[in-house]
Amino acid sequence: MKKASSFHTRLILSYAALLVLVMVLSISIADAFFIRAFKTFLSGGYGSPFGIESMVIEPKTYLLTATYLKFHDMMRLSVWIGGCAVMLIALGVASWFTRRFSQPISGFAGFADRIGHGDYDAQISDNQGLREFAELSDSLNHMAHELKCRDEVEQELFSNLSHELRTPVTVIKGYMEALDAELISSPQELHSAAEAISQETANLEIMINELRQLAQIDNNAVMPEESNFDVDEVLGYIWRRFAPIAVARGVLLSHQFGANVKVHLDRQLLDRAVANLLSNAITATPSGHSVTLSSAIDGSHGVNIVIEDTGSGIPEEDLAHVFDRFFRSDRSRNRRSGGLGLGLPIARDLVEIEGGHLDIRSTVDVGTRVTISYPRSVIARDESLLAS
Repeated sequence: MKKASSFHTRLILSYAALLVLVMVLSISIADAFFIRAFKTFLSGGYGSPFGIESMVIEPKTYLLTATYLKFHDMMRLSVWIGGCAVMLIALGVASWFTRRFSQPISGFAGFADRIGHGDYDAQISDNQGLREFAELSDSLNHMAHELKCRDEVEQELFSNLSHELRTPVTVIKGYMEALDAELISSPQELHSAAEAISQETANLEIMINELRQLAQIDNNAVMPEESNFDVDEVLGYIWRRFAPIAVARGVLLSHQFGANVKVHLDRQLLDRAVANLLSNAITATPSGHSVTLSSAIDGSHGVNIVIEDTGSGIPEEDLAHVFDRFFRSDRSRNRRSGGLGLGLPIARDLVEIEGGHLDIRSTVDVGTRVTISYPRSVIARDESLLAS
């Protein structure tokens, strides 16, 4: 690749060319003006020069004398010397300014090169002297921080995926090899194998769906398609969908729908958010305990949807991280109960896309309460309020 000159060199050369052009034009104009003014002076245009009549009577003859020529040469030499001195001083000042401007730019180029090689810990000083450069430094440092966070999430994603995929793939592969080798033959063993393969296949499907939803959120590809619908009706449909799952796990799933309003939201996004939360609650609740799905109108006339369980709860030190992607409070849990740790982050993002808020409160050995809150503005028709 052809080596290009530096910004500093190009700027200095530009200044030099401009100064030379200005100096030549200035001296040429000054020289022409001087000759014209001197002729006017000798012809008495400014009054009688030094009282010498011969200079006034015959100015053209005087212009040819050696005295005038010597004077003219000295004046031209003085103008040239003065012009060169001014140019050198201007070039020195320009060099100082351009060096001050080019040094931050060189720093930006080095910073960009480090980022390009994956060094996201790189930082650039915001003490650049100029406000614009300081703002650019802040923006670049913020960009590096965001890239570092994305890189960490990506590495964590690959690490979690490789770990989580290993279990279902190993189980499925093991049973398939056993079936192929005819090591499993009794009806009971065949049923157990089919059940295990079905469960692990379902786990793989859940992981794929979680990753697909996560990709849609990160790419801003979730476009709400809002419509008016009865929020209790949608929650009832979700409750009926999860009731058999809760029964199979020995969990009592109850409901208390008291909102009695129509909302203007995306029905699918609400379904996905509540389903994620309800699935997490049922999974985290031991057999013999309960999960409740409820709705109500709060004091500010907003819509609240609550998923509450009587499970083991979340430790206080983990509560601040429950919305971190891939975080699991109990790291000893397997994929059957722990998932990828994306349920809560996905649910929160889906709720916030439509202006809602998700809050979680939990007490160890008491249970967890997750509340989805939507403002009053989402209500399309509140029959209970209209009736009152």
